[in-house]
Amino acid sequence: MVWKLGELCLQCIQENLGNYPNLGASLPNLYKEILIERLACHDRFFPHHVTHISKSLFTKSLRHINLQRCKQVTDSVLKLLGKSGCKLELLKMNGLTDVTDLGVRAVVEGQDALQVLHIKELPLISDKVLKYVKSPDLWSFKMTHPARNVKLPWLSDAALSVFCEQNRSIKEIKISGNSESVPVIARGLKSSLEELNLNYQSATDGEIEILAENCPNLKKLNLNGARSIGKDSVLMLFQACTQMEELDLGYCTKLASSSHREVFWTLPQSLKVLSLLGLNLEDEKIFVEGISRLPHVTTLKLCGVPALNDSTLQKILEKIGPNLLELNVSGVITSQFTDEGLKSVTKYCTKLESLHISLLKTVTGKTLAPIFNNPSRAARITSLSINSRMMEASVLDLAVSSCPNLEFLNVSGLTIVTDSMIMTLADHSPRLNHICLKGCKMLTDKSICYLCAHCPLKILVLSGVHALTDKSIFCLASSCPQLEDIYLDACAQVSPAAVRYLEDQCLKRLKTKHAIPNASPNQVMGKNLDTGEYCRLDLL
Repeated sequence: MVWKLGELCLQCIQENLGNYPNLGASLPNLYKEILIERLACHDRFFPHHVTHISKSLFTKSLRHINLQRCKQVTDSVLKLLGKSGCKLELLKMNGLTDVTDLGVRAVVEGQDALQVLHIKELPLISDKVLKYVKSPDLWSFKMTHPARNVKLPWLSDAALSVFCEQNRSIKEIKISGNSESVPVIARGLKSSLEELNLNYQSATDGEIEILAENCPNLKKLNLNGARSIGKDSVLMLFQACTQMEELDLGYCTKLASSSHREVFWTLPQSLKVLSLLGLNLEDEKIFVEGISRLPHVTTLKLCGVPALNDSTLQKILEKIGPNLLELNVSGVITSQFTDEGLKSVTKYCTKLESLHISLLKTVTGKTLAPIFNNPSRAARITSLSINSRMMEASVLDLAVSSCPNLEFLNVSGLTIVTDSMIMTLADHSPRLNHICLKGCKMLTDKSICYLCAHCPLKILVLSGVHALTDKSIFCLASSCPQLEDIYLDACAQVSPAAVRYLEDQCLKRLKTKHAIPNASPNQVMGKNLDTGEYCRLDLL
Protein backbone atom coordinates (compact mmCIF):
# COMPACT_ATOMS: atom_id res chain seq x y z
CA MET A 1 0.00 0.00 0.00
CA VAL A 2 1.10 3.59 -0.57
CA TRP A 3 0.32 6.96 0.96
CA LYS A 4 -2.30 9.10 -0.75
CA LEU A 5 -1.27 12.58 -1.82
CA GLY A 6 -3.98 14.17 0.35
CA GLU A 7 -2.73 12.32 3.43
CA LEU A 8 0.83 13.48 2.79
CA CYS A 9 -0.32 17.08 2.44
CA LEU A 10 -2.25 16.95 5.71
CA GLN A 11 0.73 15.41 7.48
CA CYS A 12 2.94 18.18 6.17
CA ILE A 13 0.54 20.80 7.53
CA GLN A 14 0.28 18.91 10.82
CA GLU A 15 4.05 18.92 11.32
CA ASN A 16 4.54 22.54 10.22
CA LEU A 17 1.42 24.17 11.58
CA GLY A 18 3.08 27.46 12.48
CA ASN A 19 4.19 28.03 8.88
CA TYR A 20 0.63 28.40 7.56
CA PRO A 21 -0.72 31.73 8.92
CA ASN A 22 -3.80 31.80 6.62
CA LEU A 23 -4.74 28.18 7.10
CA GLY A 24 -8.30 28.89 8.23
CA ALA A 25 -9.21 30.76 5.05
CA SER A 26 -7.75 28.25 2.62
CA LEU A 27 -8.58 24.86 4.19
CA PRO A 28 -12.04 23.29 3.58
CA ASN A 29 -14.08 22.43 6.67
CA LEU A 30 -13.71 18.66 6.28
CA TYR A 31 -9.93 18.90 6.42
CA LYS A 32 -10.06 21.22 9.43
CA GLU A 33 -11.94 18.52 11.32
CA ILE A 34 -9.50 15.82 10.21
CA LEU A 35 -6.54 18.00 11.14
CA ILE A 36 -7.91 18.73 14.63
CA GLU A 37 -8.35 15.00 15.23
CA ARG A 38 -4.82 14.17 14.07
CA LEU A 39 -3.22 16.98 16.03
CA ALA A 40 -4.79 15.46 19.14
CA CYS A 41 -3.76 11.92 18.17
CA HIS A 42 -0.12 12.99 17.84
CA ASP A 43 -0.07 15.26 20.91
CA ARG A 44 0.52 18.44 18.92
CA PHE A 45 -1.65 20.79 20.96
CA PHE A 46 1.53 22.54 22.12
CA PRO A 47 1.00 25.78 24.08
CA HIS A 48 2.56 27.83 21.26
CA HIS A 49 0.23 26.12 18.74
CA VAL A 50 -3.05 26.46 20.63
CA THR A 51 -3.57 30.12 19.71
CA HIS A 52 -2.95 29.33 16.03
CA ILE A 53 -5.26 26.28 16.21
CA SER A 54 -7.97 28.39 17.83
CA LYS A 55 -7.69 31.11 15.18
CA SER A 56 -7.35 28.90 12.10
CA LEU A 57 -9.16 25.64 12.90
CA PHE A 58 -11.73 26.40 15.62
CA THR A 59 -14.31 28.04 13.36
CA LYS A 60 -18.10 28.35 13.21
CA SER A 61 -18.33 25.85 10.35
CA LEU A 62 -17.11 22.86 12.40
CA ARG A 63 -19.62 20.02 12.67
CA HIS A 64 -17.62 16.97 13.80
CA ILE A 65 -15.00 16.93 16.59
CA ASN A 66 -13.12 13.81 17.70
CA LEU A 67 -10.47 14.23 20.43
CA GLN A 68 -8.73 11.02 21.49
CA ARG A 69 -6.38 10.50 24.47
CA CYS A 70 -4.48 13.78 24.29
CA LYS A 71 -3.24 15.11 27.64
CA GLN A 72 -2.65 18.51 26.05
CA VAL A 73 -6.39 18.99 25.49
CA THR A 74 -7.44 20.71 28.70
CA ASP A 75 -10.31 22.86 29.91
CA SER A 76 -8.73 25.93 28.32
CA VAL A 77 -8.62 24.27 24.90
CA LEU A 78 -12.26 23.20 25.14
CA LYS A 79 -13.24 26.72 26.20
CA LEU A 80 -11.61 28.07 23.03
CA LEU A 81 -13.53 25.50 20.99
CA GLY A 82 -16.78 26.51 22.70
CA LYS A 83 -16.14 30.20 22.00
CA SER A 84 -15.78 29.52 18.27
CA GLY A 85 -19.57 29.40 17.92
CA CYS A 86 -19.56 26.05 16.09
CA LYS A 87 -22.81 24.07 15.97
CA LEU A 88 -21.59 20.52 16.42
CA GLU A 89 -23.45 17.46 15.22
CA LEU A 90 -20.90 14.96 16.52
CA LEU A 91 -18.63 15.32 19.56
CA LYS A 92 -16.36 12.57 20.83
CA MET A 93 -13.97 13.04 23.75
CA ASN A 94 -12.03 10.00 24.89
CA GLY A 95 -9.25 9.70 27.46
CA LEU A 96 -8.76 13.44 28.06
CA THR A 97 -7.29 12.97 31.52
CA ASP A 98 -6.97 16.66 32.45
CA VAL A 99 -10.45 17.78 31.42
CA THR A 100 -12.96 18.64 34.17
CA ASP A 101 -16.64 19.56 34.30
CA LEU A 102 -15.73 23.12 33.34
CA GLY A 103 -14.21 22.06 30.04
CA VAL A 104 -17.06 19.73 29.11
CA ARG A 105 -19.61 22.40 29.98
CA ALA A 106 -17.81 24.95 27.81
CA VAL A 107 -18.07 22.79 24.72
CA VAL A 108 -21.51 21.13 25.18
CA GLU A 109 -23.60 23.96 26.60
CA GLY A 110 -25.83 25.47 23.94
CA GLN A 111 -25.10 22.73 21.39
CA ASP A 112 -28.70 22.17 20.30
CA ALA A 113 -27.80 20.44 17.02
CA LEU A 114 -25.87 17.55 18.59
CA GLN A 115 -26.75 14.12 17.24
CA VAL A 116 -23.89 12.05 18.67
CA LEU A 117 -22.17 12.71 22.01
CA HIS A 118 -19.55 10.33 23.37
CA ILE A 119 -17.71 11.24 26.59
CA LYS A 120 -15.47 8.32 27.51
CA GLU A 121 -12.90 7.83 30.25
CA LEU A 122 -12.58 11.40 31.51
CA PRO A 123 -11.59 10.67 35.13
CA LEU A 124 -12.12 14.21 36.47
CA ILE A 125 -15.72 14.76 35.40
CA SER A 126 -18.93 14.12 37.33
CA ASP A 127 -22.60 13.72 36.52
CA LYS A 128 -23.05 17.49 36.83
CA VAL A 129 -22.16 17.87 33.15
CA LEU A 130 -25.37 16.08 32.13
CA LYS A 131 -27.56 19.08 32.89
CA TYR A 132 -25.76 21.12 30.21
CA VAL A 133 -26.57 18.61 27.44
CA LYS A 134 -29.76 19.60 25.67
CA SER A 135 -30.42 18.72 22.04
CA PRO A 136 -33.68 17.69 20.38
CA ASP A 137 -31.72 15.73 17.76
CA LEU A 138 -29.42 13.74 20.07
CA TRP A 139 -29.82 10.02 19.29
CA SER A 140 -26.52 8.45 20.47
CA PHE A 141 -25.07 9.08 23.92
CA LYS A 142 -22.15 7.29 25.59
CA MET A 143 -20.57 8.25 28.89
CA THR A 144 -18.08 5.87 30.46
CA HIS A 145 -15.70 6.38 33.35
CA PRO A 146 -12.44 4.58 34.26
CA ALA A 147 -13.97 2.18 36.79
CA ARG A 148 -10.75 1.89 38.77
CA ASN A 149 -10.91 5.57 39.64
CA VAL A 150 -14.52 5.88 40.71
CA LYS A 151 -17.01 4.16 42.93
CA LEU A 152 -20.07 2.94 41.07
CA PRO A 153 -22.74 4.14 40.69
CA TRP A 154 -21.27 7.52 39.76
CA LEU A 155 -24.30 8.78 37.82
CA SER A 156 -27.12 9.74 40.17
CA ASP A 157 -30.77 9.07 39.33
CA ALA A 158 -31.47 12.80 39.62
CA ALA A 159 -28.83 13.70 37.02
CA LEU A 160 -29.99 10.96 34.64
CA SER A 161 -33.61 12.01 35.04
CA VAL A 162 -32.84 15.62 34.07
CA PHE A 163 -30.71 14.43 31.15
CA CYS A 164 -33.47 12.17 29.79
CA GLU A 165 -36.03 14.94 30.20
CA GLN A 166 -33.89 17.30 28.10
CA ASN A 167 -33.01 14.75 25.39
CA ARG A 168 -36.15 12.81 24.54
CA SER A 169 -34.97 11.55 21.14
CA ILE A 170 -32.11 9.32 22.35
CA LYS A 171 -32.17 5.90 20.72
CA GLU A 172 -28.79 4.54 21.87
CA ILE A 173 -27.30 5.00 25.32
CA LYS A 174 -24.23 3.47 26.96
CA ILE A 175 -23.01 4.45 30.40
CA SER A 176 -20.59 3.09 32.99
CA GLY A 177 -23.11 1.92 35.49
CA ASN A 178 -24.99 -1.11 36.69
CA SER A 179 -28.59 -2.08 36.17
CA GLU A 180 -29.78 0.19 39.00
CA SER A 181 -29.97 2.94 36.36
CA VAL A 182 -32.48 1.01 34.25
CA PRO A 183 -35.68 2.35 35.86
CA VAL A 184 -34.84 6.06 35.53
CA ILE A 185 -33.59 5.70 31.94
CA ALA A 186 -36.46 3.47 30.81
CA ARG A 187 -39.10 5.73 32.31
CA GLY A 188 -37.37 8.85 31.01
CA LEU A 189 -36.86 7.80 27.38
CA LYS A 190 -39.72 5.33 26.98
CA SER A 191 -40.52 4.38 23.38
CA SER A 192 -37.62 6.32 21.82
CA LEU A 193 -35.02 3.98 23.36
CA GLU A 194 -33.72 1.27 21.02
CA GLU A 195 -30.48 0.23 22.75
CA LEU A 196 -29.48 0.40 26.42
CA ASN A 197 -25.94 -0.76 27.16
CA LEU A 198 -25.14 -1.18 30.85
CA ASN A 199 -23.53 -3.73 33.13
CA TYR A 200 -26.38 -6.17 33.71
CA GLN A 201 -24.49 -8.62 35.94
CA SER A 202 -26.52 -7.61 38.98
CA ALA A 203 -29.78 -7.08 37.08
CA THR A 204 -33.00 -8.14 38.78
CA ASP A 205 -36.29 -9.38 37.37
CA GLY A 206 -37.93 -6.14 38.47
CA GLU A 207 -35.53 -4.04 36.39
CA ILE A 208 -36.09 -6.19 33.31
CA GLU A 209 -39.85 -5.86 33.78
CA ILE A 210 -39.56 -2.04 33.96
CA LEU A 211 -37.60 -2.14 30.71
CA ALA A 212 -40.34 -4.22 29.10
CA GLU A 213 -43.12 -1.93 30.36
CA ASN A 214 -41.56 1.31 29.14
CA CYS A 215 -39.41 0.53 26.08
CA PRO A 216 -41.40 -1.43 23.49
CA ASN A 217 -39.11 -0.36 20.65
CA LEU A 218 -35.91 -1.92 22.00
CA LYS A 219 -33.90 -3.39 19.12
CA LYS A 220 -30.59 -4.26 20.79
CA LEU A 221 -30.04 -5.67 24.26
CA ASN A 222 -26.89 -7.16 25.76
CA LEU A 223 -27.77 -9.14 28.90
CA ASN A 224 -24.43 -10.96 28.97
CA GLY A 225 -23.66 -12.03 32.52
CA ALA A 226 -27.13 -11.34 33.96
CA ARG A 227 -26.96 -14.36 36.24
CA SER A 228 -30.07 -13.67 38.34
CA ILE A 229 -32.81 -12.92 35.81
CA GLY A 230 -35.47 -15.59 35.35
CA LYS A 231 -37.92 -16.73 32.72
CA ASP A 232 -40.93 -14.63 33.80
CA SER A 233 -39.26 -11.23 33.37
CA VAL A 234 -37.49 -12.29 30.18
CA LEU A 235 -40.72 -13.65 28.73
CA MET A 236 -42.39 -10.34 29.52
CA LEU A 237 -39.53 -8.58 27.73
CA PHE A 238 -39.88 -10.80 24.65
CA GLN A 239 -43.63 -10.22 24.46
CA ALA A 240 -43.32 -6.45 24.81
CA CYS A 241 -40.33 -5.82 22.53
CA THR A 242 -41.60 -7.20 19.24
CA GLN A 243 -38.93 -5.40 17.20
CA MET A 244 -35.92 -6.93 18.98
CA GLU A 245 -33.18 -7.57 16.42
CA GLU A 246 -30.02 -8.23 18.48
CA LEU A 247 -29.95 -10.18 21.74
CA ASP A 248 -27.09 -11.47 23.89
CA LEU A 249 -27.99 -13.99 26.60
CA GLY A 250 -24.44 -15.18 27.26
CA TYR A 251 -23.70 -16.45 30.77
CA CYS A 252 -27.32 -15.97 31.92
CA THR A 253 -26.95 -18.81 34.41
CA LYS A 254 -30.47 -18.91 35.80
CA LEU A 255 -32.07 -19.02 32.35
CA ALA A 256 -30.14 -22.21 31.54
CA SER A 257 -31.45 -24.04 34.60
CA SER A 258 -34.09 -26.76 34.27
CA SER A 259 -36.90 -24.61 35.70
CA HIS A 260 -36.29 -21.61 33.42
CA ARG A 261 -34.83 -22.92 30.15
CA GLU A 262 -38.21 -23.22 28.39
CA VAL A 263 -37.99 -19.46 27.86
CA PHE A 264 -35.80 -20.22 24.83
CA TRP A 265 -38.92 -21.51 23.09
CA THR A 266 -40.22 -17.92 23.16
CA LEU A 267 -37.24 -16.07 21.61
CA PRO A 268 -38.54 -13.14 19.50
CA GLN A 269 -38.97 -14.17 15.89
CA SER A 270 -37.76 -10.72 14.83
CA LEU A 271 -34.20 -11.57 15.97
CA LYS A 272 -31.40 -11.15 13.45
CA VAL A 273 -28.44 -11.54 15.83
CA LEU A 274 -28.40 -14.05 18.70
CA SER A 275 -25.50 -14.75 21.07
CA LEU A 276 -25.55 -17.57 23.64
CA LEU A 277 -21.86 -17.29 24.51
CA GLY A 278 -20.98 -19.45 27.54
CA LEU A 279 -24.61 -20.34 28.27
CA ASN A 280 -24.65 -23.61 30.24
CA LEU A 281 -27.66 -25.00 28.37
CA GLU A 282 -27.63 -28.80 28.20
CA ASP A 283 -31.15 -29.57 26.96
CA GLU A 284 -30.63 -30.38 23.28
CA LYS A 285 -34.33 -30.35 22.38
CA ILE A 286 -34.96 -26.84 23.68
CA PHE A 287 -31.65 -25.66 22.21
CA VAL A 288 -32.52 -26.91 18.71
CA GLU A 289 -36.21 -25.98 18.68
CA GLY A 290 -35.67 -22.54 20.23
CA ILE A 291 -33.15 -21.46 17.58
CA SER A 292 -34.72 -23.27 14.62
CA ARG A 293 -37.92 -21.22 14.90
CA LEU A 294 -36.11 -17.93 14.21
CA PRO A 295 -36.66 -17.22 10.51
CA HIS A 296 -34.70 -13.97 10.29
CA VAL A 297 -31.48 -14.84 12.15
CA THR A 298 -28.37 -14.00 10.15
CA THR A 299 -25.78 -14.04 12.96
CA LEU A 300 -25.47 -16.91 15.43
CA LYS A 301 -22.89 -17.18 18.24
CA LEU A 302 -22.92 -20.50 20.10
CA CYS A 303 -19.49 -20.53 21.75
CA GLY A 304 -19.21 -22.88 24.71
CA VAL A 305 -22.83 -24.14 24.77
CA PRO A 306 -22.82 -27.79 26.06
CA ALA A 307 -25.85 -28.70 23.94
CA LEU A 308 -23.95 -27.98 20.73
CA ASN A 309 -22.67 -31.05 18.92
CA ASP A 310 -22.61 -32.48 15.40
CA SER A 311 -26.25 -33.57 15.56
CA THR A 312 -27.77 -30.42 17.06
CA LEU A 313 -25.85 -28.12 14.72
CA GLN A 314 -27.09 -30.09 11.71
CA LYS A 315 -30.71 -29.86 12.88
CA ILE A 316 -30.41 -26.10 13.43
CA LEU A 317 -28.71 -25.39 10.11
CA GLU A 318 -31.26 -27.46 8.20
CA LYS A 319 -33.82 -24.84 9.22
CA ILE A 320 -31.94 -21.53 9.30
CA GLY A 321 -28.60 -22.25 7.60
CA PRO A 322 -29.53 -20.77 4.20
CA ASN A 323 -30.09 -17.35 5.82
CA LEU A 324 -26.97 -17.28 8.00
CA LEU A 325 -24.27 -14.72 7.23
CA GLU A 326 -22.19 -15.21 10.38
CA LEU A 327 -21.62 -18.34 12.46
CA ASN A 328 -19.41 -18.61 15.54
CA VAL A 329 -18.98 -22.04 17.16
CA SER A 330 -15.56 -21.43 18.68
CA GLY A 331 -14.59 -22.98 21.99
CA VAL A 332 -17.12 -25.83 22.01
CA ILE A 333 -16.23 -27.73 25.18
CA THR A 334 -17.54 -31.14 24.10
CA SER A 335 -15.53 -33.61 22.02
CA GLN A 336 -18.77 -34.51 20.21
CA PHE A 337 -18.26 -31.57 17.86
CA THR A 338 -16.12 -32.71 14.93
CA ASP A 339 -15.55 -32.18 11.23
CA GLU A 340 -18.83 -33.99 10.67
CA GLY A 341 -20.64 -31.07 12.29
CA LEU A 342 -18.84 -28.62 10.01
CA LYS A 343 -20.05 -30.61 7.03
CA SER A 344 -23.53 -29.23 7.73
CA VAL A 345 -22.06 -25.71 7.54
CA THR A 346 -20.76 -26.52 4.07
CA LYS A 347 -24.08 -28.06 3.05
CA TYR A 348 -26.59 -25.52 4.34
CA CYS A 349 -24.82 -22.15 4.88
CA THR A 350 -24.59 -21.08 1.26
CA LYS A 351 -24.55 -17.32 1.99
CA LEU A 352 -21.98 -17.40 4.79
CA GLU A 353 -19.74 -14.32 5.12
CA SER A 354 -18.13 -14.93 8.52
CA LEU A 355 -17.04 -18.22 10.11
CA HIS A 356 -15.33 -18.65 13.49
CA ILE A 357 -14.15 -22.15 14.47
CA SER A 358 -11.37 -21.38 16.95
CA LEU A 359 -10.21 -23.60 19.81
CA LEU A 360 -11.99 -26.78 18.73
CA LYS A 361 -10.21 -29.91 19.96
CA THR A 362 -10.63 -32.36 17.08
CA VAL A 363 -11.56 -30.22 14.08
CA THR A 364 -9.21 -30.34 11.08
CA GLY A 365 -11.34 -28.20 8.76
CA LYS A 366 -11.20 -30.65 5.87
CA THR A 367 -15.00 -30.71 5.43
CA LEU A 368 -14.94 -26.95 4.77
CA ALA A 369 -12.91 -27.42 1.58
CA PRO A 370 -15.99 -27.23 -0.73
CA ILE A 371 -16.64 -23.66 0.45
CA PHE A 372 -13.15 -22.53 -0.57
CA ASN A 373 -13.22 -24.54 -3.80
CA ASN A 374 -16.40 -22.76 -4.89
CA PRO A 375 -15.36 -19.31 -6.22
CA SER A 376 -18.75 -17.64 -5.62
CA ARG A 377 -19.01 -18.90 -2.03
CA ALA A 378 -15.38 -18.12 -1.25
CA ALA A 379 -15.85 -14.59 -2.57
CA ARG A 380 -18.54 -14.01 0.08
CA ILE A 381 -16.18 -14.71 2.98
CA THR A 382 -15.03 -11.52 4.72
CA SER A 383 -14.16 -12.84 8.21
CA LEU A 384 -12.44 -16.11 9.06
CA SER A 385 -11.15 -17.47 12.37
CA ILE A 386 -9.72 -20.95 11.87
CA ASN A 387 -7.14 -21.43 14.61
CA SER A 388 -8.10 -24.85 15.96
CA ARG A 389 -4.93 -26.73 16.85
CA MET A 390 -5.62 -29.73 14.55
CA MET A 391 -6.26 -27.56 11.48
CA GLU A 392 -4.71 -29.11 8.37
CA ALA A 393 -2.18 -27.16 6.32
CA SER A 394 -4.04 -28.02 3.10
CA VAL A 395 -7.16 -26.27 4.41
CA LEU A 396 -5.14 -23.19 5.34
CA ASP A 397 -3.59 -23.16 1.86
CA LEU A 398 -7.08 -23.22 0.33
CA ALA A 399 -8.38 -20.48 2.64
CA VAL A 400 -5.55 -18.01 2.03
CA SER A 401 -5.71 -18.41 -1.74
CA SER A 402 -9.44 -18.32 -2.43
CA CYS A 403 -11.08 -15.43 -0.50
CA PRO A 404 -10.65 -12.18 -2.49
CA ASN A 405 -12.87 -10.14 -0.14
CA LEU A 406 -11.39 -11.33 3.15
CA GLU A 407 -11.01 -8.51 5.70
CA PHE A 408 -10.29 -10.42 8.91
CA LEU A 409 -8.23 -13.57 9.50
CA ASN A 410 -7.28 -15.29 12.75
CA VAL A 411 -4.78 -18.14 12.64
CA SER A 412 -3.23 -17.44 16.07
CA GLY A 413 -1.30 -20.28 17.65
CA LEU A 414 -0.94 -22.34 14.48
CA THR A 415 2.74 -23.18 14.10
CA ILE A 416 2.11 -24.60 10.62
CA VAL A 417 1.54 -21.08 9.25
CA THR A 418 4.47 -20.20 6.99
CA ASP A 419 5.82 -17.15 5.21
CA SER A 420 4.59 -18.53 1.89
CA MET A 421 1.03 -18.83 3.23
CA ILE A 422 0.98 -15.21 4.36
CA MET A 423 2.47 -14.01 1.07
CA THR A 424 -0.19 -15.98 -0.82
CA LEU A 425 -2.82 -14.39 1.40
CA ALA A 426 -1.49 -10.91 0.59
CA ASP A 427 -1.69 -11.64 -3.13
CA HIS A 428 -5.26 -12.94 -3.01
CA SER A 429 -6.92 -10.78 -0.31
CA PRO A 430 -6.28 -7.10 -1.11
CA ARG A 431 -8.94 -5.91 1.38
CA LEU A 432 -7.42 -7.59 4.43
CA ASN A 433 -7.16 -5.07 7.28
CA HIS A 434 -7.18 -7.17 10.47
CA ILE A 435 -5.01 -10.24 10.99
CA CYS A 436 -4.07 -12.23 14.10
CA LEU A 437 -0.79 -14.14 13.85
CA LYS A 438 -0.03 -14.54 17.56
CA GLY A 439 2.33 -17.42 18.22
CA CYS A 440 2.90 -18.25 14.53
CA LYS A 441 6.55 -18.96 15.23
CA MET A 442 7.64 -19.81 11.69
CA LEU A 443 6.96 -16.31 10.36
CA THR A 444 9.75 -13.85 9.60
CA ASP A 445 10.15 -10.28 8.38
CA LYS A 446 9.84 -11.53 4.82
CA SER A 447 6.12 -12.29 5.02
CA ILE A 448 5.16 -9.35 7.25
CA CYS A 449 6.88 -6.84 4.95
CA TYR A 450 5.18 -8.42 1.95
CA LEU A 451 1.81 -8.36 3.71
CA CYS A 452 1.96 -4.69 4.68
CA ALA A 453 2.97 -3.73 1.15
CA HIS A 454 -0.16 -5.33 -0.31
CA CYS A 455 -2.92 -4.94 2.30
CA PRO A 456 -4.45 -1.86 4.05
CA LEU A 457 -3.73 -3.14 7.56
CA LYS A 458 -5.46 -1.50 10.54
CA ILE A 459 -5.10 -4.14 13.27
CA LEU A 460 -2.12 -6.47 13.49
CA VAL A 461 -1.44 -9.07 16.18
CA LEU A 462 2.14 -10.38 16.09
CA SER A 463 2.78 -11.28 19.73
CA GLY A 464 5.08 -14.28 20.11
CA VAL A 465 6.49 -14.10 16.57
CA HIS A 466 10.05 -14.12 17.84
CA ALA A 467 11.90 -13.77 14.53
CA LEU A 468 10.53 -10.31 13.76
CA THR A 469 12.89 -7.34 13.78
CA ASP A 470 12.68 -3.61 13.20
CA LYS A 471 12.61 -4.29 9.48
CA SER A 472 8.92 -5.24 9.75
CA ILE A 473 8.18 -2.14 11.81
CA PHE A 474 9.82 0.19 9.28
CA CYS A 475 7.88 -1.48 6.46
CA LEU A 476 4.66 -0.93 8.37
CA ALA A 477 5.58 2.71 8.95
CA SER A 478 6.10 3.34 5.25
CA SER A 479 3.19 1.26 3.91
CA CYS A 480 0.35 1.23 6.48
CA PRO A 481 -0.47 4.77 7.64
CA GLN A 482 -4.00 3.65 8.61
CA LEU A 483 -2.70 1.24 11.27
CA GLU A 484 -4.66 1.61 14.54
CA ASP A 485 -3.61 -1.33 16.76
CA ILE A 486 -0.49 -3.47 16.90
CA TYR A 487 0.47 -6.15 19.43
CA LEU A 488 4.14 -7.11 19.70
CA ASP A 489 4.50 -8.79 23.09
CA ALA A 490 7.55 -11.09 23.29
CA CYS A 491 8.94 -9.76 19.98
CA ALA A 492 12.30 -9.18 21.65
CA GLN A 493 14.13 -8.22 18.46
CA VAL A 494 11.81 -5.28 17.88
CA SER A 495 13.16 -2.16 19.55
CA PRO A 496 11.01 0.34 21.47
CA ALA A 497 12.53 3.13 19.35
CA ALA A 498 11.17 1.55 16.17
CA VAL A 499 7.71 1.22 17.74
CA ARG A 500 7.75 4.92 18.68
CA TYR A 501 8.72 5.78 15.10
CA LEU A 502 5.76 3.72 13.87
CA GLU A 503 3.45 5.64 16.22
CA ASP A 504 4.65 8.92 14.73
CA GLN A 505 4.05 7.75 11.17
CA CYS A 506 0.48 6.52 11.60
CA LEU A 507 -2.32 8.92 10.77
CA LYS A 508 -4.30 8.31 13.96
CA ARG A 509 -3.18 7.45 17.48
CA LEU A 510 -1.67 3.98 17.34
CA LYS A 511 -2.46 1.61 20.19
CA THR A 512 0.64 -0.47 20.87
CA LYS A 513 1.42 -3.35 23.23
CA HIS A 514 5.08 -4.29 23.31
CA ALA A 515 6.11 -6.09 26.48
CA ILE A 516 9.60 -7.60 26.09
CA PRO A 517 10.80 -8.64 29.57
CA ASN A 518 13.64 -10.75 28.17
CA ALA A 519 15.04 -8.20 25.74
CA SER A 520 18.67 -7.16 25.97
CA PRO A 521 19.03 -3.74 27.66
CA ASN A 522 21.71 -2.79 25.10
CA GLN A 523 19.69 -3.82 22.07
CA VAL A 524 20.08 -1.52 19.08
CA MET A 525 18.62 -2.29 15.65
CA GLY A 526 19.90 -0.85 12.41
CA LYS A 527 20.38 -1.41 8.71
CA ASN A 528 23.50 -3.25 7.55
CA LEU A 529 24.71 -1.13 4.62
CA ASP A 530 26.52 -4.09 3.08
CA THR A 531 23.54 -6.46 2.97
CA GLY A 532 20.57 -4.07 3.25
CA GLU A 533 19.13 -6.18 6.07
CA TYR A 534 18.03 -4.96 9.52
CA CYS A 535 19.85 -6.66 12.36
CA ARG A 536 21.00 -6.36 15.97
CA LEU A 537 23.92 -3.90 15.89
CA ASP A 538 24.99 -4.83 19.41
CA LEU A 539 25.75 -8.36 18.18
CA LEU A 540 27.96 -7.36 15.25
